[in-house]
Amino acid sequence: MPWFKRTPSKHPQEIQVPRVQFVGEQDGPSEQLLKARLSEFFKRDRSVLAAYLAQVEIGGQMSVALCLKTQFGPDRGLAEKIGAIFKTIFNAQVHLDIMFPSATQEAELIKMCRPFFLA
Repeated sequence: MPWFKRTPSKHPQEIQVPRVQFVGEQDGPSEQLLKARLSEFFKRDRSVLAAYLAQVEIGGQMSVALCLKTQFGPDRGLAEKIGAIFKTIFNAQVHLDIMFPSATQEAELIKMCRPFFLA
């Protein structure tokens, strides 16, 4: 499963994770601002079909992931642009995981988290 981990002040790096459990939606004032800015970007970019900001568990660790359904699958360039938007809102010590779920994973995801963007 393609997964880009956005680390502070670094370019996204792709990692493979064996299993992800979707726990719920991540929401709060800062997340609302991020969702609004990303939604505006996705309206212009047009390659993103759906976007979710989800709480996930990976190997016993809780995290937050931006889960994207796109026209063309995993996209490092898209991850770079999202990272630039993210760092205007959050401090340099915070990272963002970006996931491109399969159809099966998206079916699990929508049980726990509603999309904040739909094309």
